[in-house]
Order: sequence, then structure tokens, then C-alpha cells
Amino acid sequence: MYQPISIVNIYYQGFGDKRLIGKLTMDGRRPTFGYDAAWLADGLELSPIEMPLRSAPYYGSHASSHYLCGLLSDSLPDGWGMLLMDRFFRRTISNTAPVNILDRLAYIGDSAMGALSFEPQHDLSANVIDMSELTLAKLAAANQTILSGQDSDILAELIVIGGSPQGARPKALVLYDESSDFITTDTASKNPSATSWLIKFPAQSEHKSVCLLEALYADMAKKAGLNMPMHHYFDIDSEYAAFGVERFDRMGNQRVHIHTLAGLLDIDFRIPSLDYLQYLRCVRMLTQSQLAVESAFKHAVFNVIFNNKDDHSKNFSFMMNEAGSWSLSPVYDLAYNSGMNGYHQMDVAGEARYPTLSHLLKLAKLADIKQNKAQAIIDQVASVAEDFLTVINDHDIEKELSNRVIQDIKANINRMVS
Repeated sequence: MYQPISIVNIYYQGFGDKRLIGKLTMDGRRPTFGYDAAWLADGLELSPIEMPLRSAPYYGSHASSHYLCGLLSDSLPDGWGMLLMDRFFRRTISNTAPVNILDRLAYIGDSAMGALSFEPQHDLSANVIDMSELTLAKLAAANQTILSGQDSDILAELIVIGGSPQGARPKALVLYDESSDFITTDTASKNPSATSWLIKFPAQSEHKSVCLLEALYADMAKKAGLNMPMHHYFDIDSEYAAFGVERFDRMGNQRVHIHTLAGLLDIDFRIPSLDYLQYLRCVRMLTQSQLAVESAFKHAVFNVIFNNKDDHSKNFSFMMNEAGSWSLSPVYDLAYNSGMNGYHQMDVAGEARYPTLSHLLKLAKLADIKQNKAQAIIDQVASVAEDFLTVINDHDIEKELSNRVIQDIKANINRMVS
């Protein structure tokens, strides 16, 4: 009979280190986290705002994250990853056995995004999966099988390579070398030129060209001067496509600690509760850098002009170096999104539906960014958007989708005129 996991040891594995941070246990039906005494003595502040080092335990506040506290909830997948986990546990564990959040973290193990890993008190090493024969085409087909409500024959493999990344669209973690087109889902593979990438597939009922559109957005972000990682569009076959981006939580074979804005502030990202000013102030407090604040402002301008209204607090992150200093992470999940009822998740100086030039300039002023600097950033991103409109029809994007993108970006550019 399956025995639910009762204790999970949590380790920091940043930059080749491996140290016990603390333990996660269950207090009744709620998980509780406590820092280890040795970590309290000389460990880094991994979550300095809501989870500073202290001997008292931490409890989470949000049912949507299974009541995990912010530092740990960043490692918990949502959307696609949770769907895979639910299917996996239903297939492998009897319906009467309760599955708790510790079980989920234990199966994420050391495949979590960032630098945290999770090890249960009892050994799960018998569940080793051979993933060396998987291809992108097999993954894409299996993803669609899962999305249609059926179980895939490679569900166990998917739980390992797709059960940790964030977001609602199907994803997989791979090693990829763009120069040779080498790609493998076996992340333990020894290929010195391959680096860690995240591959995204279309969601259910989405046309394959959404992946091409996201690749074009990534190109535009780079052209606008945002810190956009290496990326690639995979045109797999007539049915399937994928968008890949190099992971910034991996540097070679070393892991980097990443904290989302939602995790840092221990908030439920599903509920709009932050605005862009709060984000920019958080950037200043954590990084102590005016350049970082201006870069974050450019990210906000890009989201406004390019109509990315899926700008919730889990789509902004910070990264910590070996010494414990913080910086902005590269940008990610930049895609056309019309938003819930047409609204941004984070408002711009009080406006969440149709932010204008005056709203962006007001945001800049409140965030202590000089007006001439803010105007230059807005002009730069608007110019890139105008260039984008001249080339989007050169690409094989579903006509209805491209028409919506063109219409919305044109309207947003027009709002940037005083």
C-alpha cells in the first residue's frame, strides 16, 4: 500500500553547492517549512522579503499553491505540469491513497526550475525513467493526447521532463545545441556543446503558428534591447511546432536560484493584486540598481505596446548570484495575449485596459525614471513594433491570429502619441 511522504528535505544546489536549507512537513493538512539550524547560521537569504531567515516555521497562505510558502511555491508547476502530475498519480496510486503536496515536490526532485531540490526521507530511486529515445515529434503527439483527455504511453517520461516548468502550455526540458541541431530529452546526456533549453508546444486547439509568433516576439524583444535568451522556432511537421528558449536558471551544469515576483512577495499570481509601480519598486529594493529599474520599465512598455496582457506576477523574476546579490532575470513568456476581458494583469498608473503614453510617463515618474529617458524607451519599443508590423505578414501565421495582432498593436502604437 502506498504511504504518503511525510518529510521532504529541501536543498540549495546553486553554483555547484549542495546544502540543506530546511525541511517541509505536514501540520495536519497544511505544509510547514522550517529552516535548518546550520542554514540559519550562515546561509544565504533566498527569499528576503517574506521569508527571511528565522527559527520559527513558515506556513503558506494560498490554496492555489497548496499552501506552500512563496520560496517553495515557485518550484511547483501550474497548468500543464499539474495536469501531468494528476494523471500520473491516478495511474500509479490507488484512488483511496491521499496525495499531498510533499508527494508532488518529491517527484519533482532535482528537476525543479531554479536551484532548489527536494528529497523525501524514503528513497524513490527505483522510479528511474529512460528518456533517451524521445523526440520532439513524439513529445508533441503525446502532449496532444494528454490535452484531449487521454493518457499517453509516455506519461512517466512526461512527468519528468514536463512536470516542473511553469505555465499552462505543454512544455519539456531538453538539452539542445542550435549549431548542430542536437537535441535530447535526456538531460544527463554528455554533450559539451548542448545547453539546457525549455521547449513549449501549442495548447489544445491552438494553431501551430502560435509558436512562430512567440519566436517573432522574442526577436522583437531582443531588438528592443530587452535581455532575451537565445531562442529557436521548431517547425516539426505539418501538424506540430514548438518554441524553444535557453534556460537562464542553468549556467553550464550549474544551477542558479530564481525567484518569481509572486513567490518573492508570497502572493497568488492568479488574482490581479499588483501594479507595475509595485513591481518597479520591488526591482529597486532588491537590485539597488537604476539600470535594472529602467530595464523593468522597458519590459512594461513592451508588454503594453505588443499587447502581452498575460503580465501576471509569475512572469517576472529575479536571479541570485553566488554571493547572494540579486539582479533581474532575462525576460520570458512574451507573447500576444488579449487578456481576461481585455485587461492587463498589472495596471499602468491605474489603467489596465488601454494604457496610453501619459500612463507610461506617469509610471516612470512615480518610479523615479527621468521623463526624457522614459520617452526614449517608449519611442524605441514603438519603433520596433512598427518594424514588426511590416514583416509579420511575411510569416506563415494563422490569418485570424495575425489580423488580431496587427489590429491591437496598431492601436497601442497610436496611444503612444501625445
